[in-house]
Amino acid sequence: MSEYSQSSYAQTAPPAHSAGAPNHGAAPAAPSKKIAIFAIVGSVIALVGSMVNWVISDAEGATGGIKGIDGDGIITLIVALVAAILFIAAMATKKAALYLVGGVLGLVMAIVAVINMADPERLVVQKLKDEEGVSQQVAEKAAEQAAKLYDMTAGPGLYMVLVGALMALALGVLGFMKSRAAR
Repeated sequence: MSEYSQSSYAQTAPPAHSAGAPNHGAAPAAPSKKIAIFAIVGSVIALVGSMVNWVISDAEGATGGIKGIDGDGIITLIVALVAAILFIAAMATKKAALYLVGGVLGLVMAIVAVINMADPERLVVQKLKDEEGVSQQVAEKAAEQAAKLYDMTAGPGLYMVLVGALMALALGVLGFMKSRAAR
């Protein structure tokens, strides 16, 4: 029995649970600007990573490696730039679709990064075709021989692109969900 039932004057028991929203019935809050800012940071990390070494080798006398912009890094550079612009627009307008498209662009960047991480020789083939003007077969054979001689691994740029892309993807989806809930 409730402690209120034995009182000599009338009192009502407090409600067992709150039926109202945690913000006292107000409309759900729009996504925080922090979401868009961190998504922009992720896009910028991916953008910078596009210009850093994507393939490095252990060859003696080799300086640097092959930069992302020598191959698929151009794709991630452009996609990261567009994603950053979309997240800036999303921060200003709080439109759910802008967050979602930015997140999808993050997914595109992540896919490109993973493909290049799985096959570092791919970038060597692209660079040989572009700079040396050799055929696909010759470039693939040269890249295969180089892979046998030297240990070619994914460089820091690919990891930067992947981290930035995953940030853009996660925060784009989060911003989308929060924007939809705010309606």
